[in-house]
Amino acid sequence: YRIELGEVEAALLSHESVRDCVVVARAEAGGGGARLVGYVVAEAGRMASAAELRGFVKERLPDYMVPAVLVELAELPLTPNGKVDRKALPEPEAARPDSVIDFVAPRTPVEETIAKICSGVLGLEKVGVEDNFFEIGGHSLLATQVLSRVKEAFQVELNLRDLFQMPTVAGLAQNVEIAMRAGQKKTAPRLVRAARTPYSAVNK
Repeated sequence: YRIELGEVEAALLSHESVRDCVVVARAEAGGGGARLVGYVVAEAGRMASAAELRGFVKERLPDYMVPAVLVELAELPLTPNGKVDRKALPEPEAARPDSVIDFVAPRTPVEETIAKICSGVLGLEKVGVEDNFFEIGGHSLLATQVLSRVKEAFQVELNLRDLFQMPTVAGLAQNVEIAMRAGQKKTAPRLVRAARTPYSAVNK
């Protein structure tokens, strides 16, 4: 996919609460690729929430061009020439984004493993089992990374559609457990009817 950072910046700037912004692609921890980070300067007293801005951009651009993280700044750092000093932009915090739902910790080993996979892909310290993957910075490209790591961890194949339909750790865990049970059934030995021996023949 070709990502035009200028298009993402233009989409953010078209929101009434954004006065200035810059979007950069930052390498993810562990060599998992890159994610888009948007640095936003708000109009006085009119800053929208990160969820609202991401939803606004998503209505205008493909989901893989929606910034995974939005950082609010008082002003963009500038070079002596008046251009944005991208090297001076702060690293985004690895904290879980503010959400309308409370954090729910993993309850099973499967949920715990998937939560670690999601937090690693998203570059977050933790991910709750009820957090919506696409509302905390995920998009389709990152979703494929999650499914690839899930496959490696559990030896099961899930579809991208599974994550879109149930975009939480709990939902993925449920699909993994179903797939694992189905796999066990497939590998179970086939029952074979034993040849019947007449009782009289056994007692001779």
